[in-house]
Amino acid sequence: MKSAYIVKELLHFCNVHLKHPTKIESAPISYYDFTFMLKGEMTYVVDGKTFVLRENDAILIKPGSIRERIQTNEPIRYVSFNFRVFDDAVMPQRVYMPDVISHEIRALVSVFSASHVADMYSTKEKVVNLLNYILLEIKDILDLESNNKHIIAIIKYINEHTSEQISLSTVSEKVNLSKEYTSHIFKKETGRTVTDYINERKLLVAKEMIQSTSYPLTEICERLGYENYSYFSKVFKAQFGVTPGSLRK
Repeated sequence: MKSAYIVKELLHFCNVHLKHPTKIESAPISYYDFTFMLKGEMTYVVDGKTFVLRENDAILIKPGSIRERIQTNEPIRYVSFNFRVFDDAVMPQRVYMPDVISHEIRALVSVFSASHVADMYSTKEKVVNLLNYILLEIKDILDLESNNKHIIAIIKYINEHTSEQISLSTVSEKVNLSKEYTSHIFKKETGRTVTDYINERKLLVAKEMIQSTSYPLTEICERLGYENYSYFSKVFKAQFGVTPGSLRK
């Protein structure tokens, strides 16, 4: 079984606001360039093909590609990762990914605000862990595109509302299906109940935030829609075999 760990080395990370983005000259790259557009518009040319990134779009440029970024006079905000992967890593195959940035992914890519990652306080390792999670999340989203459109809508809604108190009733109402049909098709297609998937998503995001950020545990609990920290700690331990506090230590 292949390892789920993808990222071997982080070369550069940035989370920036620019009034006038500079041009990147056309040249081959020897690493992956994964860029997330959070505000504004930015144009890339990859191997002679033009891609216009708008808010919530992403682009994944592979090693060996010839990359160019066109200069623009509009203010923008974007997050970018330059990295290398393990030889057996299974990467998303798409270059341009329109509207792929969910609320959850947006929150994760925005965690670090520094324009670069310093070799101290394990910052680089934290970013690598976040990036690995994001890549797996993106791959899952793209893999689902050929499946039942209702399943895609259900998963998309859950992923974008992880920080809220959601349930089977909430989800079924938002995707305009009955609770019974929502429950049936989701279980049939994924092998899990809607409730199980909601809980898994919340706890996975909680784990990433505990390991990769300095947010207080009670704040992480609240951000994910849990009203009671004792309950959050209990379900977290049941899922991962360790309490949030022990994991943070």
